[in-house]
Amino acid sequence: MNYLQEWQQSCVDQQLIELNVTALEGVAPSEYLFYSDHLPRRNDGRVRDDILKRYEHTEAGGWWCSGIDVMTGEKDLWGCFKPNQPRLSFDRQKLIKYEHPPKTATGIFALQVPAALWQKIAQRHNHDKANAVLNTNTESGDFWQWVLNNPDIPICITEGAKKAGSLLTMGYAAIALPGINNGYRTPKDEWGNRTGKSHLIPQLAKFATKQRKIYIIFDQDSCPHTIKAVNTAIRKLGYLFTQAGCQIYIITWPPEWGKGVDDVIASQGTTVFDPIFQQALPLEMWKAQGLNQLTFSPQTVVNSAYLPLVDLPENAKLVGIKSPKGTGKTEYLATLVKQAIALQKKVLVIGHRIKLVEALCQRFGLPYVSEIKDKNSGASFGYGLCIDSLHPHSQVQFDVADWHNAIIIIDEVEQVLWHGLNSDTCKKNRVAILTTFKKLLQTVLSGKGKVYLADADLSDISLEYMIALAGFSLTPFIIKNDWKPNHNETWPVYHYQDNSPKRFIKDLVKDIRNGGKPFVCLSAQKLSSQWGTQNLESYLVKQFPQQKILRLDSESLSDPAHPAYHCMQHLDQVLRNYDIVLASPAIETGISIDLKCHFTSVWGLAQGVQTATSVSQALHRIRDNIPRYLWVANYGFNTIGNGSTSIPNLLTSGHRLTQLNIRLLQQSDLTTLDDWDTGFQAESLLCWAKMAVRVNTAMINYRETILGLLRQENHEIIEHHPPKKTKSEDQNSRSITQLTDAINEVRQQNYQAECKAIAYALDLTEEQFKVLKKRLIKSQSQRHSIRKFELKQRYGITITPQIVVLDDQGWYQQLRLHYFLTMGRSFLSDRDTVIARNLIRQGHGSLFLPDFNGSQLGVIIGTMEVLGISVLLNYPERVLSPLDPDLQAMANLAIQNRHEIKTVLKIGLALKSSPITIIRRFLNLMGLKIACIGTKKIAKKRIRIYQILPPEDQRQAVFIQWFLRDQKCPGSSELWVEEYWQNFNLMSQNNDNEDQYIQLKLNL
Repeated sequence: MNYLQEWQQSCVDQQLIELNVTALEGVAPSEYLFYSDHLPRRNDGRVRDDILKRYEHTEAGGWWCSGIDVMTGEKDLWGCFKPNQPRLSFDRQKLIKYEHPPKTATGIFALQVPAALWQKIAQRHNHDKANAVLNTNTESGDFWQWVLNNPDIPICITEGAKKAGSLLTMGYAAIALPGINNGYRTPKDEWGNRTGKSHLIPQLAKFATKQRKIYIIFDQDSCPHTIKAVNTAIRKLGYLFTQAGCQIYIITWPPEWGKGVDDVIASQGTTVFDPIFQQALPLEMWKAQGLNQLTFSPQTVVNSAYLPLVDLPENAKLVGIKSPKGTGKTEYLATLVKQAIALQKKVLVIGHRIKLVEALCQRFGLPYVSEIKDKNSGASFGYGLCIDSLHPHSQVQFDVADWHNAIIIIDEVEQVLWHGLNSDTCKKNRVAILTTFKKLLQTVLSGKGKVYLADADLSDISLEYMIALAGFSLTPFIIKNDWKPNHNETWPVYHYQDNSPKRFIKDLVKDIRNGGKPFVCLSAQKLSSQWGTQNLESYLVKQFPQQKILRLDSESLSDPAHPAYHCMQHLDQVLRNYDIVLASPAIETGISIDLKCHFTSVWGLAQGVQTATSVSQALHRIRDNIPRYLWVANYGFNTIGNGSTSIPNLLTSGHRLTQLNIRLLQQSDLTTLDDWDTGFQAESLLCWAKMAVRVNTAMINYRETILGLLRQENHEIIEHHPPKKTKSEDQNSRSITQLTDAINEVRQQNYQAECKAIAYALDLTEEQFKVLKKRLIKSQSQRHSIRKFELKQRYGITITPQIVVLDDQGWYQQLRLHYFLTMGRSFLSDRDTVIARNLIRQGHGSLFLPDFNGSQLGVIIGTMEVLGISVLLNYPERVLSPLDPDLQAMANLAIQNRHEIKTVLKIGLALKSSPITIIRRFLNLMGLKIACIGTKKIAKKRIRIYQILPPEDQRQAVFIQWFLRDQKCPGSSELWVEEYWQNFNLMSQNNDNEDQYIQLKLNL
């Protein structure tokens, strides 16, 4: 094949090929390659014979490519030669496909651009010089000078001249590197030791102007080692461009489309690249998404619909199993458990949800920890537990010494670790849990035990964290199943692109009316949620009284009076008796429903609360190959920390917040300050940060992330577009509105009834409350009484249905800020000190920083005081004008410190936010509002004026109760609440608390 055909196969313009590529043979390649003054030569100036011998293969011919030297604007001496007969590398491991001039620093391929392509590129970017392009001399390098002069022209950087030619042909300004690491230099001495900072090569530095957009487009490889190398090169190159003020974007595509960008354009068509370009990820977001990857080299690779048993070497201590959903990971683990028990080895199963671990234990033939009366006699073969109980103070009184040579199994390890590092249920004992977990791993891995980590989404994060906790060098044994369902085994996913799920719900109802039997996955269960399991159940029961409907959520699964009670152990048998199933996130992971030919479809409604992987997991609970119908919120709102997608940013902002909190506590009488360990388990904090930015990235791109996960599994996404506006569509809109109104009416009725039931529930004594609270199984009336007691303790006033509603809407968080900014300000330091002492005591002197920062209010209140919010609260009658100098100064201060405000208060402020908008954002945190009370003429301009509305709730009565408590015992207004939440988290591992947390997030 001649060079012209080769380049045309990469979809490169013929005129561009002619300008940059030349066929060479005989001695001609040597004339192009051997121009360096540093080459060893004979006295007559000829290159030494040994070098000529090394390059004699070039005489058989090949092609040479070089472009423009952007430093001079002239034709570049440097380039590459592709020989027809390539030589082997020195170690004879691979062919050297391209030869570059020896003893010469590598450059870039800035190819000469024909006038027609120049105009195409200019037009793509709406540049005003497009009409003048045809009159320019492209061979003089004017095109690249034009790019240099116009920083608004984005530049694509790829590897290999042909790929740059392909992109230029598409209308993108593209330059190429000869290799992924050739865009920068790292100074080193003769022994290879680093002697200075890395820097961009001069040719790239010339393009690194402020605000220029740089798109990095490297190959999509499937080899883990190559993936890791490419990712490292992208991070280094991206960082150096960022330091120069450029905006960096990374372009990726499904590897099956082709390895290089020219392969993608050739195989998928020339129109496919434009949307890929538009969907490019900012560097930080790409880095966060990269945290999903597994780049550890697998020792065993299989491609099987059902995971086969793999013989493990004796020295395989840490075993990672990455296998797609529904490929029999649980059965594989069950076999391992049987083998371990046969060898008289104890097995410990660790999970993050009681129902999931109970189901696993049943499959494994092990007891769940609550079934063991005496751990010394009832746990001879081991047991299962939630990570929440993995500490000496739990009911099981976990002792690491009992598990010296045991087998540890952690299924769904990514979620288990995240639960241990971030969940509220672990907050009280997190330091003890993480300390015990580390000791457990060190004990097992240093002995004759093994640790098995299984997850369809197993990533480097989990493995690196486990190795770091082990504390010694450890090579994990990776079993990787590359199986993907073929077209006949995948399901179609009908995706609703609407901004709300109303049409989705209408179609669900229509499907049921037409005889469908749907399995419906929802985001919440509470009656306050419009699309929760309870309200949808009530609506469907009215609409379809003949249909059998089962609700699966944390309440129904633990209510002895409900048919869902204890159904997890035999779910397939139970579900076959029902026509419609409504499931909350209580069963989104780890459950396999193998019932065939019963359900006709699966419907998923994701409101932006669950993680993207959890939504994908929920859709997979039904193994049957039936259609999926999906509505996903555009953006999630359950972000972590300050919502950053940068690990350094998240950690730095967290450390800064810690220092501020400590400085404030130093001003109090916290005498134990010197005994604090704020550096507790740096490896756990780093793992938390990695997982947090991964969650934040998915929340920012919630819909696309979930769809991307489904595409990776070969499922076909079918866009279910909203119908065009027609006369019949007007009728359809009315029917959707009627449906929504009907569901809202059901919600209002149910919710009002529940609020009344709570308000008028039987009053409990403190002893009765403690007894009931410890019960895992409770009736509905007992739940209502418990809630009423908690509310009375929290607010100190008579509980009415309206108080229940307000509490569900986050009233406590709002009142707490308002109280400490006003009446309770003098008690703030006492409050923070008491809570800090509790955390220090619980952690035996150690603090896990995210928990500590989340517990303190001093910095939050102080920030609002610096901005003058407390002054506004003390003078609510003050008239607010956007031209008021005080308000403008406050707004300027807030905008200047918007990043710090995002970290402290979790609210984002736009650069052009008006003073009134900013005030409104801060007042919203306290449940307060401002209203326009008229207009006023200022400097010949009529403007609106505002005033803070007096709150129409009972907060003043609550403040008085809190004030009286704090007078008797400073800080006590929150002492009971703090103790209550800790007890609540400890006793509610059956996900009741998680659902309340979800609902609170939804309301806020």
